[in-house]
Formats: sequence, structure tokens, C-alpha cells
Amino acid sequence: MALKITANSWFTHRYIIVDSAGVGFRETVAMGSELRFTFSQIDLVLLSPDNWLSFQVGQEVFRLPVRPDKPDHKQLMDVLVSETTRTVR
Repeated sequence: MALKITANSWFTHRYIIVDSAGVGFRETVAMGSELRFTFSQIDLVLLSPDNWLSFQVGQEVFRLPVRPDKPDHKQLMDVLVSETTRTVR
């Protein structure tokens, strides 16, 4: 089962997908491709006070706005944190 959050604006297309293989992330202004990471590659997951979900892989930080009050957003965040914690190197 894959969980997905889409956060598009006028100029930016963003989404995060969490599935059994890991995380897919895309943030594009015009064209781009999805980046894929295993849970063990993720060093840190944060939720800011203004509801931006961020995760760090190496020196790069990926972020998108979320709505923790929405059940599907909360479920994705819970799975991301639990799977990342479970696969700590």
C-alpha cells in the first residue's frame, strides 16, 4: 500500500510517497523526476511548527507542507517516522 501527499502551488509541483520500498519525493517547477530513498537512507524526519514535513538524506533536506489534522497526512507521517526509526543504521 502506498501513501501519498500532494502539495502543489501555482508554480511548484510537490509530492511524497511512502510505500514498502521507501520514500519517493518530487519537487519541480517545470520538469523533473522522482527521487527514491530507502528508509535506512533517511537521517532525520521533522515537523515544523508551521506544518512543513522535512526529511534529511545526507546533506540534502526535502520538505513539503502537510496538514496533520487530515487522517491521510497523519498516517503517512506516522509510517515515515516508524519505518525510518525501525531501520536506523
